[in-house]
Amino acid sequence: MRPEKEALAALSAVIKHDMEAVTRLDADLEKLSDALGSATCEFRDLAGAAYLLHNIYNALENSFAQISRTFENHITDRVGWHRELLDKMFLEIPAVRPAVVFESSRRTLNDLRGFRHVFRHSYDLDLDRERLVRVAQGWRREKWTVLKALGDFKDFLLNQIQLDGRVTP
Repeated sequence: MRPEKEALAALSAVIKHDMEAVTRLDADLEKLSDALGSATCEFRDLAGAAYLLHNIYNALENSFAQISRTFENHITDRVGWHRELLDKMFLEIPAVRPAVVFESSRRTLNDLRGFRHVFRHSYDLDLDRERLVRVAQGWRREKWTVLKALGDFKDFLLNQIQLDGRVTP
């Protein structure tokens, strides 16, 4: 069954909201870039950057989850569902939807996903400055590509609404 125009409009609004959140979070992360580059980086700067990277991926994953619910509506791997969800975003699903993000962003998004998992589930974590900087740098390199891909997907949704309210193959 193809999504109705109301579902597409709601999904478009979610993606727009999440992209705005990512942009705000990224602006705060940019303010920490000099501190992260310093060998004497303080814990508060590492913790702040880790928190921002965590939330950037949360916002992206929220859009990915909403996209999956709207179009495919299933995740089969209950243990590795975060990875499965991300993997699905790189797939064009014929007669259903185009790929959401570009293959060139896979490594960066997977690194963000993995970092978010460790940050979220480790209560006694010594932040590894080198790993954190590597993930932040990867995000900085790919952020515009990821945001463009999400924007393109949002435009796809809006075009489908204009056609007749249903997704066309």
